[in-house]
Amino acid sequence: MRFSQLKDKEELFNLYAQLAHLPLMMSSTNLSAARSWIRVAEHFHHPTILLAYQTSLRLLFHHVATLPPLPQHRTVFKDLTSSLAVDAFSACLCDHSPRDAVVLLEQGRGVFWSQLTRLRSPLDDVIASDPRGRMLADEFTQQTLLIRTALNSPGPDQHDRVCRLNVELETLVTRIRELPGLSGFLLPPLFSDLQQAAREGPVIIVSASEYGCDALVVLVDRPNPVHIPLSITKEGVRELSSELGTLTVRAKSMDVTRDLGVFLRELWDEVVSPIMNFLQTVLPSQSRIWWCPTAEFTLLPLHAAGPYRKGQQNLANMYISSYTPTLTALIRARRHAPTHSASSRKLFVGIGQAKAKGENELVSVGAELASIEQRIDGLATFTHIEGQESCIARVAGELGKNEWVHLACHGIPNRNQPFKSAFALHDGHFTIERIIRCELENPEFAYLSACHTTVGDEDSLDEVMHLASAMQFAGFRSVIGTMWAVDDAQTNKITSVFYENMINERGRLDYTRAALALNRTLTMKKLADVPFDQRILYVHLGA
Repeated sequence: MRFSQLKDKEELFNLYAQLAHLPLMMSSTNLSAARSWIRVAEHFHHPTILLAYQTSLRLLFHHVATLPPLPQHRTVFKDLTSSLAVDAFSACLCDHSPRDAVVLLEQGRGVFWSQLTRLRSPLDDVIASDPRGRMLADEFTQQTLLIRTALNSPGPDQHDRVCRLNVELETLVTRIRELPGLSGFLLPPLFSDLQQAAREGPVIIVSASEYGCDALVVLVDRPNPVHIPLSITKEGVRELSSELGTLTVRAKSMDVTRDLGVFLRELWDEVVSPIMNFLQTVLPSQSRIWWCPTAEFTLLPLHAAGPYRKGQQNLANMYISSYTPTLTALIRARRHAPTHSASSRKLFVGIGQAKAKGENELVSVGAELASIEQRIDGLATFTHIEGQESCIARVAGELGKNEWVHLACHGIPNRNQPFKSAFALHDGHFTIERIIRCELENPEFAYLSACHTTVGDEDSLDEVMHLASAMQFAGFRSVIGTMWAVDDAQTNKITSVFYENMINERGRLDYTRAALALNRTLTMKKLADVPFDQRILYVHLGA
């Protein structure tokens, strides 16, 4: 129906409002209609704008739930979610609804990871609910096993098989939601749930949309997130990202320390300083903070920002930064891990590939792994894999049984087909598609000493599809990744000092020290001879 045929504008919005009451099983046509509702409500500045976003994200959640989480559906996820989450975030802030902003942003980001997580959901609450709970939990476990098996079994009928199994899973989920206290099973979390991500330190969401740039600081002891408007525009964020890309390319052939300092000062002035001005009023120095960047902000080294002026502190001297792709991912990373006896040692695998086919030789890989093995001697059972041994099947198997992993090899991002992003091994590419199929026993910590491991889809940044997030989804609670190209000549110096700082006061390896260890490593004077760009490219994700 054309808008010009409608005599009454309110009649149009009454029709749109019916979308908010649709049954859960619906078509993508209804989702398109909800997106149309957003556009029209924005045009007329209509008060239903927030309801339009809420409805669109609700329909998106349930539509995606019926799609098989297959790589070939990446385009579907991308098209459905494009800018929806950050636009909803901005709309909520304009409506002075910061709690809704957090909830809607969480629903609309990392959609593919959210769908895969459904297949690995803990079922303790289901089992404990009532006598039917254990039976339904067993059925759920069996159904998700069937889906994972189908996902790992390519063939002409794979799509239809997974679709059928997924619909059966949705029916089972509906039955579980009928159990006492489980009406929210696998539904998008409430703000009170998401707020738990901040229990060990504030989570800072930074968002860029065409409507503006904003930060929200989520604190565990405040009922509402704190809104900090940013003066920079979305185009300004893009310009910073482009400038950084130019600098990191130049760094391969010249010293860019001065220009990088100017860039980080601009990042501080435009984005980070207003946030720190608030945090310093509520948070002691050297506390941990978590960045949750969206859109183009995901490409910027927020952790390294600072005035870089004599007598003034940079962020790294004030707080210990980590990143998280979503609040749910951070909550999941902190879930209780299996305990070990006091005498047990970590199972640690060091994986190196210096001579991957078609890639430049990495001359420091052997020394890097040897240095780590020496540094942690007596603290872990260390398995050293290099050369022909570092093949895809062997590496996948070692990930499954080791708690800690250090990967030293080429990282190969694919910004158009992120599932093809990979680590270059002896017999080919160990891709994201293969990583997420690994079944891991008790993964704790992964150090990715490879290039570009936090670089994702250039057209869908909010899907957070990169090597580091894949390792986190696979189960690693704490991950060290890289934002741009790593200089092989510098890695050994950095990793040696890093692992020295991973030993806690009781003389044990502790994955929860990773953010602190990285912060100490990259601010130590003993690494002053390492080029500046190489010191700040490392980031910590997770717990």
